[in-house]
Amino acid sequence: MIWKPNTTFNNNKDRVFMVYLNEQIKAPNIVIIDESWANLWTFPRKRALEMAEEQGMDLVQMRYDAETMTSTVKIIDYGKYMYQKSKDEKEKKKTMKPTVLKEIKLNYAIGENDLQMKMKKAIEFLKDRYNVKFFIKLKWREKIYANKAIEKLKNIKNDLAEYGKSQFENPKQEAQGYSIILFSK
Repeated sequence: MIWKPNTTFNNNKDRVFMVYLNEQIKAPNIVIIDESWANLWTFPRKRALEMAEEQGMDLVQMRYDAETMTSTVKIIDYGKYMYQKSKDEKEKKKTMKPTVLKEIKLNYAIGENDLQMKMKKAIEFLKDRYNVKFFIKLKWREKIYANKAIEKLKNIKNDLAEYGKSQFENPKQEAQGYSIILFSK
């Protein structure tokens, strides 16, 4: 087995994938596909290994079906395959933009001018393709004003509808208040 660590990190864990190559493929029946993904046919394991050796190529397992005990393999040069795969991953990594969530904290009794300033900032974030979370924290006795907080968040969602959309109709109740997330369009 060949283990190759990937350089991308996912949740602070190194993502690792395994590639089965030539003799490591143990399935009795092997479906061979060529570089252009054309199906060449199903062969017994021994014959498939001989074919790859005759052509000076490698068998690289793409998938395995446990029910039929059949491996689907690609007959290619392993070095070129791994080079192309790493090149594709680097290209994919370049084009990916991490999604960032900007949080704006409010009070249920916020003044109209302060709210307008925060909404202007939210519009800037949404235009820059950031997602925005509005959060109203309710402490102790303020919890009796939950209806005001929900109404304020609904109004914000409606006012910013042309810049961002929400996944849910109503604000989400959290441990200490209510929030709503607007996704940039």
